[in-house]
Amino acid sequence: MGLLSEGTPLSWPDSREYRERVKSGGIAQFLTIFHAAKHFRNHDLRWGDEVEYLLLHKYPLERRATLSLRGPELLQLLQQEEHARPTGSSYARWMIEGTPGLPYRCYAADLANVELNMALRRSEIANLLAPMESVLSITLFPRTGCARFTTPPTAPFGPVAKSFFTSDDVISPHPRFPTLSRNIRLRRQSKVRMELPLFMDTNTDPHRPLVPSDADVREMLNRARADVEDQDDLTLLEEGLAERVREKIVLDSTAFGMGASCLQVTVQGRDLSESRYLYDQMAVMAPLMLALTAATPAWRGMLADTDVRWSVISGAMDDRSPEELEAGVITNFKPEEYNDVPVAINEDAYKRLREGGVDHMLAQHVAHLFIRDPLVIYKEKVDQDNATLTDHFENIQSTNWNTVRLKPPPPGTDIGWRTEFRSMEVGLTDFENAAFSVFMVLLSRVIFAFNLNFYIPISKVDANMETAHKRDAVRKEAFFFRKNVFKASDGSGFMCECGHIHNASLVGGQAESVDINKFCSDASDTGSEEFDSMTLDEIFNGKPLHQNGMSAGYEFAGLLPLMRGYLDALKIDGPTRHRLLTYLDFIGERAAGNLMTNASYIRDFIMNHPEYKQDSNVSEHICYDLMEELEGISAGDIVAEKLLGRFEAEGIFTHDETPHTMMERMQKKFEGPEAALLRGSSMPSSALAETVRTLAEMKSQQEETRNKKETFCTAASSRSGITRLFWEPLHETLFELKARRIVVLSWAY
Repeated sequence: MGLLSEGTPLSWPDSREYRERVKSGGIAQFLTIFHAAKHFRNHDLRWGDEVEYLLLHKYPLERRATLSLRGPELLQLLQQEEHARPTGSSYARWMIEGTPGLPYRCYAADLANVELNMALRRSEIANLLAPMESVLSITLFPRTGCARFTTPPTAPFGPVAKSFFTSDDVISPHPRFPTLSRNIRLRRQSKVRMELPLFMDTNTDPHRPLVPSDADVREMLNRARADVEDQDDLTLLEEGLAERVREKIVLDSTAFGMGASCLQVTVQGRDLSESRYLYDQMAVMAPLMLALTAATPAWRGMLADTDVRWSVISGAMDDRSPEELEAGVITNFKPEEYNDVPVAINEDAYKRLREGGVDHMLAQHVAHLFIRDPLVIYKEKVDQDNATLTDHFENIQSTNWNTVRLKPPPPGTDIGWRTEFRSMEVGLTDFENAAFSVFMVLLSRVIFAFNLNFYIPISKVDANMETAHKRDAVRKEAFFFRKNVFKASDGSGFMCECGHIHNASLVGGQAESVDINKFCSDASDTGSEEFDSMTLDEIFNGKPLHQNGMSAGYEFAGLLPLMRGYLDALKIDGPTRHRLLTYLDFIGERAAGNLMTNASYIRDFIMNHPEYKQDSNVSEHICYDLMEELEGISAGDIVAEKLLGRFEAEGIFTHDETPHTMMERMQKKFEGPEAALLRGSSMPSSALAETVRTLAEMKSQQEETRNKKETFCTAASSRSGITRLFWEPLHETLFELKARRIVVLSWAY
């Protein structure tokens, strides 16, 4: 996770004289990468996933669960040669991240290996655990920050984070992580502070002390106070012990954000242009996937009125000074107007990039990253060869906490330009994590194969991000999404609001912008927006169209029907097709609200626990029983119909796979139907035409619920209908999000 260099990290004051040198070197390094790899082109897809796990230690006699801090110890064992090299270091000692030993390839059949690969990673960790320890893929332990929440026990208020709730001893021993926490605090001139709305139940006390009245917590802080010599720290402690908060949960250390687990997917593009375009499309998808994978309803032993982690993790990395927080952006750099909307950039960096041959959009993106200061500088690595190393660039890149990240090729490798998708919460089971990983990869292929366009104003993406945080957003909320996701029309196929029929098709198989004029000159609503408010059910499964009170197909086709059409065109082997359609069906059921998100399931378990007192508190006993429930579900021992429904038995539970056999699977040379490639921009235009035809032919048929496995192979034709699209001109608009947010890389849309 991030840039894990070795060396002696400088303190924040000591790094002052080197910061501008590091930033200047970072721009030089990016220019070297850009010129070396700007013409890199590789038609073969490469991709990978990253799953972060939490380690638990249970005390059955006390009915108490804690986070185990043995992560670094287990990591050393897992990185030995006999293992599949599936692990990496994370911020907190209770975390282990797992990645495949090799990148997945461009074969559709490789997608069927993902879940098995994830099961192997989990089992390799499990095989090293001590009695009463377990490994779970959950976003956050609900009692993180409460008394006695770690094994071994730890005490709060250390010199690094100065947190009232977490100890410095929970931070990974790698020097990057404590330095990062300390320097964020020093640069912003205060501790981080994230505030979540408290879920108000019948007996919830709205006037709570910031520091709980729990005797253990107070005793630990009082011991810390006795050891404090600095008057400012003493004042901070006194104020914290006296503060009361109203209807909110306060979190005060980087551990709450960086210690939360996630699921990430990285896709290598064919070239720089394709990766940039995918970055833009994935940015629009980020809030939707965050809501769909929601898994974080409880923080610091209390139920929140939110379901996801993103505001906490972005707040935990917020190093803005008081002046910058007030202004809402990083100061010292003058915002310029591009496409009529101001974007904060480092002007010196932008100038150097443009003079170095980087186009405006990409230069603006990089210059926007470089409004940040480098937070961790290693004494031994201040002076670098900018022609062969990238540490200075990655220093800035890795601490910009965005939902999507454009990753340049590492020097001296055959790796291409990559897009990393970062917003998803981690799923409880390997089945869920495989389903969402496969979905993101297939979506990337469909975007290029069908030349799709998801662009909406980034202000609407920002609004979607706020919506994604709301409780049970999948079932209760609507999101902005583009009404017409196709780029061009040349004939017949889709019913438009003007009453005419249009056909969406590929435009030369290219990922670049296409200038689209208004196709419907006689449309009555010439001022119609190109985006609309839709539920996740409508976006993923299709938006029903009604005419005279009768079903008339779909106003919006839905992402999943298009993906099924794409799979039809690949002519893949039966077992692979079955597996992939099962994943898509699961996501369709989740988007439709027929299956709970993990957040809703966890909240439901807590609120229906016999010891819950309708006071929003997650007690030690409730937490223990919850961990037992979740562990049983992840192992396949407990049926969770509300969470997994008819997909309960679809998970792969195996202990037979070994690192050796998995490597053989990932390097297998496929032949026949198994050798079907996940084609993107090289897909013939007839594939989309066939999908369009299938949808149009089924105009009177409503979406059917398929309950039997034998119907999976007819999925693409059974969930379809007419698509009503709205053809609108593309607007040249560029929006800036709040600090550490995305800017468009490819189109001026």
